[in-house]
Amino acid sequence: MKGGGGVASYAISDPKTGQVKQVNWKAPAINTVFYRYSEEEVRFILEYGRPFSPMSAWGLVGGGPMNEQQIQTVIEYVKSIEIPRDENGRLPVEKQEEIQAEAERLVKAGTYSTIGEALFNLDLGSGNYSCARCHTKGWSYGEPEITGGGALGPNLTGGSTVRQFPQRDAMIEFIKGGSEFGKKYGEQGQGSGRMPAFGLMLSDDQIGAIIDYVRGL
Repeated sequence: MKGGGGVASYAISDPKTGQVKQVNWKAPAINTVFYRYSEEEVRFILEYGRPFSPMSAWGLVGGGPMNEQQIQTVIEYVKSIEIPRDENGRLPVEKQEEIQAEAERLVKAGTYSTIGEALFNLDLGSGNYSCARCHTKGWSYGEPEITGGGALGPNLTGGSTVRQFPQRDAMIEFIKGGSEFGKKYGEQGQGSGRMPAFGLMLSDDQIGAIIDYVRGL
């Protein structure tokens, strides 16, 4: 399967000691990226990269080598390898069932206590369907620190999600739709466009399980 995820070698440095080491960074699957992000959001990622990760800036505006047409060519290619959607534009049922089966396997194996915790940390597709790759520092290279403690995504611990979303239903809608640049969300939140939408990839039950887990961190 094209764009199904992989591994990239990357050098990281300890912020306290300055020591540098090589790690194997999980590169997420890109064959579902348009399930989660708009074309403009994907363009931004390509042009400016993801700081503190192997994802370099590729657009001229971000200091990379590609002009606008070349970036558009990459975008069209990524569209061409997308996992075909069902009649409602969602991830096919068989793929959702694969996600659920892997989460259930991890719970049964004792790796995680709940389905929500397993989905939050799911390694399938190099973390393509999970939350931890953005919200847990070190998760992407196998050295996770505080679960949900914040990395590219904000800190989710200490009741922060309950303060941001006093109403569970409002948080569900946010997770399903993601953030949009400049638009408000929750309490005092303003979207950056970096939070992906999971509503076309995960089932309502799966999203609910994740939210119940996160609201207890």
